Amino acid sequence: MRIADRYIGWQVLYGTIFGVSLLTVVLVLGQLFRKIRPLLVEQAAPLELMGQFILLIIPFTLMFTLPWGFLASTLLSFGRLSSHNELLSLRMAGLSLSRLALPVLLVAACLSGLCWWLTGTAAPQAKDASRNLLYEAVRKDPRNLIKPRVVISRFPSQRVYAEAEDETGLLRGLHIYKFSGEGRDANLEAYMFAEEVDLYVNEEEKQLRLKLSNPFIEISMNKDTVSPIPIRATEMEPVLIDFSATSKKRSKPSDITNDDAPIRILESKERAELSRRELEGEIPPKSAGLPAGTTFPSGLEEGVELPPETLTPRRVEELEGIIVREKRFQEELNVEIHKRRSISMACLSFAMIGIPLGISARRRETSNGLLISLFVAAAYFGLLIFAQQIEDAPLPLILSILWLPNVLCFIIGIWLFRRASFR
Repeated sequence: MRIADRYIGWQVLYGTIFGVSLLTVVLVLGQLFRKIRPLLVEQAAPLELMGQFILLIIPFTLMFTLPWGFLASTLLSFGRLSSHNELLSLRMAGLSLSRLALPVLLVAACLSGLCWWLTGTAAPQAKDASRNLLYEAVRKDPRNLIKPRVVISRFPSQRVYAEAEDETGLLRGLHIYKFSGEGRDANLEAYMFAEEVDLYVNEEEKQLRLKLSNPFIEISMNKDTVSPIPIRATEMEPVLIDFSATSKKRSKPSDITNDDAPIRILESKERAELSRRELEGEIPPKSAGLPAGTTFPSGLEEGVELPPETLTPRRVEELEGIIVREKRFQEELNVEIHKRRSISMACLSFAMIGIPLGISARRRETSNGLLISLFVAAAYFGLLIFAQQIEDAPLPLILSILWLPNVLCFIIGIWLFRRASFR
């Protein structure tokens, strides 16, 4: 029996490795082709940066390709075992279908644990590291970001063009056009020209700055009633890219790891509770703009404004907004955690439905197994994506839709198992 377990388990495992590798390469190449122009042409990214980019997007692709590859391998492996009458021989030896499926279920359980680590640890950490890719490349050589005689359009609502570059690396004749948006209907808001420009990185503030010599700026107000306002200066150092702004985006639920999620939920509940208590008068009210529960030191100096004794309308609105934001954050984080759990269960769900489906297609062509896997995976992940798009729906409904694919796979799989066991 151990020989049969190893044989079936390795058949499925080898097929999973091959399928996951193939699907991952296809999806990674798709992402790479979509990003290759802005990375290579506009950002002048080195090959080292491209390699790091590929490594960082692999965890995101494995979240989907691992269950999909396992499903395809299960369908093809059991279809082949059935068509060669190997399953029939094992069942004639007294082994039940559920016993034959045991090694596959063990492999599915191990892959589910791997998916849980990918969705909750590897993917958020890779997303965090990807934010620093461009900064590290720019920090090493900021002058490579703007090439002479090339229109740079990667900056939001801006177009940058440099006429030439001297032997020392300084740009000559820099033109910057600032628009009101990205579409064709966007209006020109400002124009800047500098005779000589150098780029450098302020590492303390993580900002890419321009050092402009003799800049000329023309600000467009209302072009129908007010003429553009010209401004001249001897030197300016405006910020071209603020990399520190990316740190403000790290509070999204998808950026939080599984280990940090309980702590973040607890902190959010504490902030909401302090706001509620202050709103209901259980703790002294504070000035607008201060977090709920802020304590003032004793012995305030003369001239320092004391906290108000009653809640101002601005403070009431501020506290109500904090409560709403924290509640929304907790719901979004709960949805994210349930989504990760649901995706982690995909391998077990696909094992339940893939084994009997593979047996039922034993005398058909191999391509049918791939088509079935494509249909099941598309329906499964389609429901997960749909659950995340209905933001205004009640939380229980969203969670039900997130778990619906697993429930359906288990119910249909048990029914198909019973049918196949009595054949």
